[in-house]
Amino acid sequence: MSSISKPLLKWFDQHGRHSLPWQATPSSPQGGQGSPANIYHVWLSEIMLQQTQVSTVIGYFNNFIHHFPNLASLANASEDAVLAQWAGLGYYARARNLHKSAKIIMQDYQGVFPDNIEQVVALPGIGESTAGAILSISFNQNHSILDGNVKRVLSRYHQVKGHYGQAQTLKQLWMLARQHTPNARNNDYTQAIMDLGATLCTRTNPDCSRCPVQQECQAYQHNTQTEYPNPKPKKNKSRRSIAMLVYQNKQGHIYLEKRPTKGIWGGLWSFMECEDNPQEINHTIQQFNAKSCINRVLNPIKHSFTHYHLTINPIIVDCPEQVLGFQSINQLKVGVPTPVNKILAQLD
Repeated sequence: MSSISKPLLKWFDQHGRHSLPWQATPSSPQGGQGSPANIYHVWLSEIMLQQTQVSTVIGYFNNFIHHFPNLASLANASEDAVLAQWAGLGYYARARNLHKSAKIIMQDYQGVFPDNIEQVVALPGIGESTAGAILSISFNQNHSILDGNVKRVLSRYHQVKGHYGQAQTLKQLWMLARQHTPNARNNDYTQAIMDLGATLCTRTNPDCSRCPVQQECQAYQHNTQTEYPNPKPKKNKSRRSIAMLVYQNKQGHIYLEKRPTKGIWGGLWSFMECEDNPQEINHTIQQFNAKSCINRVLNPIKHSFTHYHLTINPIIVDCPEQVLGFQSINQLKVGVPTPVNKILAQLD
């Protein structure tokens, strides 16, 4: 075993996370497996954990499994039903790809999740690292992973220069990931190195005093933990401002429209948008319904994305005439973006 895997597995047996809702019965210290992992649960958790912390994922995972307890129920659900249970978790392409993959598995693999890494990588939304994690944890197959936690651990352990978004740095990290992946207890090692990054080798204030691999960690030896991984070159985020038109009818129902699949909040339901200037706002309102008029303006909502900051100015618009598409706030069964939920909470 490598200088990482042996002490890491010993640490994992005592201090690793063994009771997360998607985990099987923990493996014994000798490496014998407990009950087989539910690959549907493992797959779902790995998709949810992309860009999202465990503490946030647990509640969403439990709720999602309650509504879609198995792969078949997910495949047979509508996209709106799936997105409704994903709403608030962000990065909605993950949910759409999860749904598409479920349909593919039902059609092409008779409802059985494939156990071949090439077939898994071919599914929408699954890259090499996610596929490796799914197959390693579920089937104890010998695959390496390189998620955000592992990138951070290896960058510090070897003092890898460059940001992992750069091709050469990423190539080096993959080489190191494969070098440290053991042949035995691959499933436990996969979970262990993710746990190490999530609980001790954290982005800020790493707890090096408790780290099982500190002895050989180059960043620890040279006191350069804060320098690794090397930061991504900073770019100033642009700023945008939009108006969200909250149409309400006499019954207090609201008008929502489904967003395009591509773009932010893809596939969710939201208020009508327009450029945030009086001329465009009035033009959009008149096009929707000539008798509609502005009731009041709510406080702006600020929402940040990876590449820009968005300011949303919600405008309540009374729509006296009967128009199709209005929905009761208390009976919404579709997924809406977080800012829309914040606006709904302000409505009478």
